[in-house]
Order: sequence, then C-alpha cells, then structure tokens
Amino acid sequence: MGSPNFTAPPPDPEPAAVDTFLSAVDHTMNSNTLLLTADCDVPLAAGNRQDVLHAFLRSSLFERLMRAADVRRNWYNLSDEYDSGPFMRPLLREGFRARVSPLDHAGFLARLRWMLCGAFSPYGHHYPAADAERLVRSFARELLGTDGLAWSFATVSPDFLPSTGYYSGEEPQPPAYFDGSGSDTATFVHRDHTFHLLLTNGSP
Repeated sequence: MGSPNFTAPPPDPEPAAVDTFLSAVDHTMNSNTLLLTADCDVPLAAGNRQDVLHAFLRSSLFERLMRAADVRRNWYNLSDEYDSGPFMRPLLREGFRARVSPLDHAGFLARLRWMLCGAFSPYGHHYPAADAERLVRSFARELLGTDGLAWSFATVSPDFLPSTGYYSGEEPQPPAYFDGSGSDTATFVHRDHTFHLLLTNGSP
C-alpha cells in the first residue's frame, strides 16, 4: 500500500461556534490557536493513525492548511512576509516524533475545558466554569455533530513544528509555531476518512 492521499474541504469561513472557541483559547492562553481539517483516502483507526498523521504532516497539504489557517485567523505569523520567500523554509521540523497517545471522549472535552480554565494564562484570562462549558459544548457539537462518541481522539507530542524560542532559548528561524512550554498542544480527532488537528502555542 502506498502513502495515503489527503484532500481538504473548501476554505469556507469557520462556523461561529468554532471561531468563538478558538478565539476564547487565544484569549486565555495567549495562543495562536489553529484548527486544520482534512480527509484521507483510507479510513483512520487506532492502528494506523500514527502513520496517517505522519504522512499528513509530511504532505504539502499540511503546510498549505497551516498557512491558510494562520491567515484566516489574522495572525500572519506563517505568511511569506516573515519568510525568506514563498515556502523556501519548510514548516515541518526535522526529526519530529509526533507521538500519538489515546484519549477518550471525556478526556477530549476535559482537555478543551483545561484550555479555558486550567492552562497557564499569562494575563489571567481564565473563563468561569459555566462559560467554558458552554463554549466547549458548542465547539464539540459543531466539530463532531450529535454523536461525539463515534469519533476517536488522541494527543500528539508537539515536536513537529519549529520553535519560537520563547522558552527554549534557541534561535528562532521563522516560520515558527510552538513555544516550548506546557501550553504547546496538538489534539488529533478522527472518524472514518475525516480528521481534525487542533493546535495551541500559548506564550507570555
């Protein structure tokens, strides 16, 4: 079997519940939160998702979706004006592992709540529990539909994108994304041929 092929849905505006949640995480964690969505020509399952994810990260679609999401959310941290030229420097970090660890549905929702209520918030912008719950439930319903238990979830070690050097002290080489702190997260959500990758990089 060859490498899987990936496609992306049309670049429509993000639904209100998605945009509201991502913006709330930005506010709380001081993050540049991004959500990528794609389809794969093979169905994903626990047994192959590590390989499929790695193939996606190495694909040209991954970089295009990252840059498009960065512009759509008005960050422009990954755009060409910060680069030596269009796609001259790859976004994927060499030697990455991107290890996948299983997460259940309840753990996924808890992870979303943590982003709003428990993660380091450099400016003290945590949400009250009731507000966070409303944001999380609306986001999950928009992302997963009414049958969230039919989806599979995993955390991914956030080592596959270059570092800004905020915490590591390394010299940043734009385009960079992760900051080297506990606020760097990657969450992989999949069902059948569709998957989402949610990324945060909260920094001071």
